[in-house]
Amino acid sequence: MSEDIVTRLRAVLHNDKSVELMNREAADEIEGLRREVRETQMNACYAFARRAGVNLNAKALWYAKQMGWNCFEGGPE
Repeated sequence: MSEDIVTRLRAVLHNDKSVELMNREAADEIEGLRREVRETQMNACYAFARRAGVNLNAKALWYAKQMGWNCFEGGPE
């Protein structure tokens, strides 16, 4: 089960097209939520960096690493 849930949902083929449609909608929703989480994490990192008042990008990246977030890497969480 190492394969991502979005990939698995998109791969489901079914004789009932409504099942396929539902899976695709679920996959789209998951991807949208992941984008929102990544954006929120990035905003939190930049807010932390602004409060620190030093090299904004370096401090934001440092904070993301401390939190265990990969929000600046562009991949799924």
